[in-house]
Parts: sequence; structure tokens; C-alpha cells
Amino acid sequence: MAEKLKKLYEFAEQAGGIEAKMRLAVMSGISSVKAATEPDSPENIAKLKKAIKEVTGKDAPIS
Repeated sequence: MAEKLKKLYEFAEQAGGIEAKMRLAVMSGISSVKAATEPDSPENIAKLKKAIKEVTGKDAPIS
């Protein structure tokens, strides 16, 4: 569980560093710690992907 969410956080950190990771948590409402335990639901994935696009300007590689 939560493998996709964790991978999305890893992508955000690689793309924009710790600042991107922090902004992602604020924008999505899902912290990196919470991402490790939350379900990989379509809603949670969509929240993170949208926030990643806004924060980094890049599309997240996970569908």
C-alpha cells in the first residue's frame, strides 16, 4: 500500500528538492509521512500529481 504515493514524493524531491517536497505537502494536504500509510487511491494520486505539476512544472510519471 502507498507505493505510488511514496514514488510521487520521491519524484517531487528529485525534481525540486526539499522545497518542492514541502510545497507538495501543503498543496495536497498529504505529507510525506502520511503518504507512506495512505491508500494509493485514485483521489490521493490525483491530488499529488496535480500539486507536482504546479510545484515542479513537470508531469508525474505515475498513472
